[in-house]
Amino acid sequence: MSDLVELKKLKNLIAVAEAGNISVAAKRLYLSQPSLSIQIKDLEDVLQVPLLVRDHKGVRATPAAEILITGGRELLRMRDALIVTVRALHRVTFVPMRLGFSSFVDHALYEMVCSIHTSLFPSCEIKPKSGDPVDLLLMLERGEIDAALVTLPASGAGLKAYPFTQSRLVVCMKSDDPLAKLKEITPADLGSKLTIFRDPRQHPEAHDRLIEMLEVVGITGDVANTNKTPHDLQWMVESGTGYALIREGSELQPGLVTRPVAGVTWTVDSALIVAKSTSQRTMPHLVREMRKRLRLQSSLPQLKKPVRSVRPRIGDRILPLFG
Repeated sequence: MSDLVELKKLKNLIAVAEAGNISVAAKRLYLSQPSLSIQIKDLEDVLQVPLLVRDHKGVRATPAAEILITGGRELLRMRDALIVTVRALHRVTFVPMRLGFSSFVDHALYEMVCSIHTSLFPSCEIKPKSGDPVDLLLMLERGEIDAALVTLPASGAGLKAYPFTQSRLVVCMKSDDPLAKLKEITPADLGSKLTIFRDPRQHPEAHDRLIEMLEVVGITGDVANTNKTPHDLQWMVESGTGYALIREGSELQPGLVTRPVAGVTWTVDSALIVAKSTSQRTMPHLVREMRKRLRLQSSLPQLKKPVRSVRPRIGDRILPLFG
């Protein structure tokens, strides 16, 4: 059945629905009215559902046809994007894509970027470069890399941010800690125990905002220990030095657990940062395909909220965190 539902017939059905009249649609498609009517009838026979309701004003789509038309438009957009990509591959020899990333960025986003880029441009090599957000953004401005995966905020001259994933921040502690028995921790319980942070020099603006937001809910962010990697941060928690904030869903070292903070929703956006004047020709196609992929995921039933490019908030306060 699927082989008989051709894109051409879907395109013609869309034209009829938009025109509201078969004769008008036939003229726009440079077809005869009988030929177009036969195509619509063939489509109805294949699907075994009525697609058009006819009245004195013309025709209108049935509920089943509206669903088919919505999906048909998306298929046609995908076809057009595929043709553009194929033609680009034929005409252009792509230089390697230099991708920077922070060690604290959402690893799933990094894997998605690499996977989608490779599927679109299999002959284009990806050259990864790890670093701190400050250094990566400077490299972007100087044209030393083509894109960087960091967490917001990310500012810089001539840079464009595409937020793609969002994660909740939770408190990381030892599994035998008394507070680990609770399902969630109140700000009063946490008090001044949050002492392990990422090195503020790696992302000064985000660190300052984090401390400010902690103070709003009565948590004293006493920076007693700083770390340069997520592994080091968890190691310090395991050693019993204090608590730390980490991304929910992070792979935990043995002996550690995470708990949310009651009454607040701290989240962090992972984003792809691109120079507006980039010469890397694969970038527009990569961004478009990622948006399409995430849009498709968000339309499917799922237990968690769909990925959204929304900055973190507590009440009316914006909390962009470290990357």
